[in-house]
Amino acid sequence: MARGSPGGGQGFWLTVGEVVGALALIIAGLNLWESHQQRVESARRANSEAQARAAFVAVGHADREGRTVMITPVSSAQVITSERYLFPHAVLDSPQEISAAQPRIDVAWLAPGLNRALESAHVRGPGHGRLPVVIETTYVEDGDTTVDASLYDVGYEWKPRLFGGEHIRLDGLALVRRRVSGDERKVVDAVWVGRAPRGGG
Repeated sequence: MARGSPGGGQGFWLTVGEVVGALALIIAGLNLWESHQQRVESARRANSEAQARAAFVAVGHADREGRTVMITPVSSAQVITSERYLFPHAVLDSPQEISAAQPRIDVAWLAPGLNRALESAHVRGPGHGRLPVVIETTYVEDGDTTVDASLYDVGYEWKPRLFGGEHIRLDGLALVRRRVSGDERKVVDAVWVGRAPRGGG
């Protein structure tokens, strides 16, 4: 390290070697930081992928008559042991529970409540809508039992009957939001406020 200045004044000067050494330390620090950030990002991505693989998502397909929506997990590694269905209170005031034998949603549960909603809204003519439901699923994967509660939509259609009322048929099931927490009844009722039939539908 050189001290002093060419003109004899007091000062602090770095040699070329010292400047190069300082730059090398800065570059090494930046490389270390970049490497750390890459490791953090890789760990985050791996964790996200693991969560996606472990997530439970159900699919539901209606039979030809629209009477039943049969429910199965997307992942073949997951086995449903039971399901609990919570619909809007205005449509069905008590939860429905099904064992693993045939996880399903039946139109017979919903038709009376949907007919009341259509009648109250003075709906005329055919139409279609979405009915929210929180599905609480107990399933087994890799020997571990897990419970998932998620919000789904049940698609449905209606058509006026000759002697009054509406013929209701189910179309299928679609995921709206995973991992519902808190008061599930409040969640599903709040969604139904925006989905309930309106007059002129």
